[in-house]
Amino acid sequence: MNAQGALRLCLAGTAAAEVGRAQAAAADWLQAQGCAAAVVARAELLIEEVALNILRHGFAATRDAAAEVTVSLQGGRCVLEFADRGVAFDPTRAALPARGDPAREGGFGVPLIRALAQEARYARTPDGRNLLRLVVAEGVLRP
Repeated sequence: MNAQGALRLCLAGTAAAEVGRAQAAAADWLQAQGCAAAVVARAELLIEEVALNILRHGFAATRDAAAEVTVSLQGGRCVLEFADRGVAFDPTRAALPARGDPAREGGFGVPLIRALAQEARYARTPDGRNLLRLVVAEGVLRP
């Protein structure tokens, strides 16, 4: 694919295996586009966090979990877009977890997304899709 293209991935099935596959494909594609190592690492971490949460928590046990991930370069920015038909969840407006609870398991995703993404936008479409757009970084190409 060229720099004007995009990498589109469909994830379904075992969450960890699918997310690992998506991370590897995204890293390979971003590196081939000439992206800096720090941008690739941020993209991989965001894909892991968002995609795992979609596949693990976004669907009732009776529904097959599935998500689409698109990785692109737009105007010198690395953009990650996630789409799914799971439970509505807006990480841009979700309350941050309470600090200082050593027994807490999980709950780190929302702060992580907010820390690593320069820009985040969420929408719930009328047909029941979640759309999350994250801008990972500007000036992404290696010098």
